[in-house]
Amino acid sequence: MIDSFFLTKWLFLGMRWIYDVLQSISLQGGFAIFMTILIATLSIKGLTLFSDIKSRKSQLKTQAIQPELDKLKKKYANDAQRLNQEQRKFMKEKGVSTFAGCLPMLIMMPLFFMFIAAFRHWSNEQMLRLLLQMDANPEAGLELFAGYRFLWIHNIWRPDNITASVLMSGEEFFKTFSDANVQNFVFYSENAEALNALLLRMGYFVQDANGALQVAANNALFIKTYDRLLAPCIDLYAGYVNGWAILPLLAGGTTFLSSWLTMRNQPKPAEGQPGMGKSMMYIMPAISVFFCWSAAATFALYWTFSNVISTGVTMAINASLNKKSNQVEVIKI
Repeated sequence: MIDSFFLTKWLFLGMRWIYDVLQSISLQGGFAIFMTILIATLSIKGLTLFSDIKSRKSQLKTQAIQPELDKLKKKYANDAQRLNQEQRKFMKEKGVSTFAGCLPMLIMMPLFFMFIAAFRHWSNEQMLRLLLQMDANPEAGLELFAGYRFLWIHNIWRPDNITASVLMSGEEFFKTFSDANVQNFVFYSENAEALNALLLRMGYFVQDANGALQVAANNALFIKTYDRLLAPCIDLYAGYVNGWAILPLLAGGTTFLSSWLTMRNQPKPAEGQPGMGKSMMYIMPAISVFFCWSAAATFALYWTFSNVISTGVTMAINASLNKKSNQVEVIKI
C-alpha cells in the first residue's frame, strides 16, 4: 500500500499536483500527463546530479590509473586473490572507489520501485475516477476516457503491450481493489461518500448486520454492473489491445545505453572475481522490460525519459570533465 511508504506517497502527490496545475492552465489529456512525467523526471534528475558528477570524477581517476592496474594484472596473473587485494589497496591509496561507477545504478533501483508504486497508485485512482464519472455523467466520462489516449497507446494508465486490454475487466478491477483495499486510495478518501454509494449499488460492497461496508464474497453482480456501466468506453476499442510494446522496449534499450555509458570506464575485475557492474549492465535492462511490460505506460514513459536524460547528463559531464582534464595536461606540458 502506498501509505506504507512515505517517500512514494509524496512522490505520487507531487506528480498529481503538477498534473492538476497543468490542467488548470488548459493543458489536457495525454499532453498534460506527458508534461507531468517530464517535469517530475527532470526534478528527480536534478536531485541526483551531484552523485552523477561525483561518480564521473571517480571514473576519470580510474582511467588515469588504468595503466598501473594493468601492470598489477600482469604481475599477479596467476594469483587472482592477491591481484584483487593489490588492486583494492592501490585504488584506495589513489582515492578511487571501486564501486563509484555503480553509485548511479544503486540510486536508480529504489527510484525504480518507488515510481512503479506511485504510478500504479495513480493509474488505479484514474480507474476509480472514470467509474465515478461514467455513473454521474456518461458524456463527461467518455470525454475523460478520451483524454487517456497518448500517441499509439489507447489508455496511458494501462500497460503498453500487445496483450493488455484497453480497460480493466470487471474481474481485474474487483481483484485489484480488493487486494489493495480501495479505502487506502487518496482519491477514495476525497470522494468516499459517492464511491461508497456507487460500489454498494454495483455489488462491490455489501453491508453487514451493523451497516458497515465489506467487500462482497461473490463478484458476479459487480462484474455485470461494471460491464454495463463502462460499456460505452469498452465499445470504443472492442477487439483492440492497448499498445504495441514500444515503450517497454525503449525503456530496456535506453537502460542498457545509460548503464553502458556509466560502467564502460570502470576497471575490469580480477580474474575469478565477480563483475558487479557488468552484471548490472545486463540485469537492469531485463528488469526494465519486464516491469514496463506489465506496469502502466506512464511508468514506462517515465523510465524511458529518465534513461534518456541520464544518458545526456552523463555525456555532458564526460565532455566537461574530459575538457578540464585535457586543459590540465596542456598546462603540465
